[in-house]
Amino acid sequence: MPYVLDATALRAGLSLQEKGRFYTTPGVIAEIRKGPVARSLELAVEISLTVTEPGDDAKAKILETARKTGDDGRLSQTDLEILALAWELNATIVSDDYSVQNVAAVLGMKTESQTEGIRKIINWTYRCRGCGKYYEEKQPDCPICGSEVRSVPRKG
Repeated sequence: MPYVLDATALRAGLSLQEKGRFYTTPGVIAEIRKGPVARSLELAVEISLTVTEPGDDAKAKILETARKTGDDGRLSQTDLEILALAWELNATIVSDDYSVQNVAAVLGMKTESQTEGIRKIINWTYRCRGCGKYYEEKQPDCPICGSEVRSVPRKG
């Protein structure tokens, strides 16, 4: 079974009991290099980690789905890449990131987590903290009043 690992899975030391093929993206490797890497890199060697980039079609599919759920403003470029790679490989994603798990769940992808994981799928929208106006897309700040715009669960 193929697994796509995010930086959290590598930093945590990953406790997968199953044998499998393990993949990640160059963005994940760049993230783990920013912190204490000895254990993460030791694990990568131990499990024969393959580092590869997803194709453009898979990236487009993930971005389209993330826009529909409103997670596009919550996911990093690396998050989008691991989702796309897992989609392309029909792999299980190992991630504690709720937005990664949310998009994966919408697409019917398998996930594993070191924590509890998501309980339900959430569709997000954006709301100004000042005037309360809702936006479908992420805004740096409200064009009406200038206040911060935050993501909030979509009602209904």
